[in-house]
Amino acid sequence: MGNSIIDSTMTLLKNYKNDFKDRLAALYDEIPALALFEDVFSKLEEVNICIKDVKGHYLWVNEGFLKSCPQWRRDDVIGKTAFEIYPEMLATTYHKQDEFLLAKGKSLQDQLEMISNSDGSVGWYTTNKVLIRNHLGIIRGIMGVSRELHAPTSKDPRFSKLSVALQRMRNDFRQPLRISDLAKESGLSISQFERLMQAMIQITPKQYLIRQRVEAAAVLLRQTNDSVADVAMKCGFSDQPSFCKQFKVTTGLSPLQYRRLPV
Repeated sequence: MGNSIIDSTMTLLKNYKNDFKDRLAALYDEIPALALFEDVFSKLEEVNICIKDVKGHYLWVNEGFLKSCPQWRRDDVIGKTAFEIYPEMLATTYHKQDEFLLAKGKSLQDQLEMISNSDGSVGWYTTNKVLIRNHLGIIRGIMGVSRELHAPTSKDPRFSKLSVALQRMRNDFRQPLRISDLAKESGLSISQFERLMQAMIQITPKQYLIRQRVEAAAVLLRQTNDSVADVAMKCGFSDQPSFCKQFKVTTGLSPLQYRRLPV
């Protein structure tokens, strides 16, 4: 009796996995160019790449993706959704992004977000997502590409030009900093300042400043009983509505939802 139940369960799991593999094969047949991604980017570890169906099930992931969830094997990820793999806070962000793409029919470009690292910590990434359409323009899935943001290093010869501005944003993010002033303090025009930031850490000065503020706000929400309005003011946001909007864009959750998450 026991072996019969185990055999039936294993058969169901095999059929479940085969169903999603068949969906991917059908997608490749319909859009042959997609198959190149599996050949070219499957082993790439520096960039996190995935293909999902319109309901959010993963159909294909590369090695870089698997680094964000090291407890999972590739075969086990196929057919799962983000909610089955990632913490609720992160999964909610990814789900909201997909909903936006499907509702608006637009791509997502250079979105600053948090993704799990291989050691279980949460890192900052920039993400691009595009809708996968067939030759008739019908949406068949979503492709996501995420790149980890690396901290600037003092060994980089360009670091000296940004060191003052980076330190100011890290230490004084609670103040109403202006990008134009930070550029001026660095001896650069705004365009030069933004290009150098993009070249060194792949995000704009504004995104870097938001990152500092959101990180600080997350700590206060978890470790204090400060009101949302007080957290906003203490972390450099101009008002509570702008804080709530930016926090939700970055984490996928409102400040209160984030505070209620189990530790």
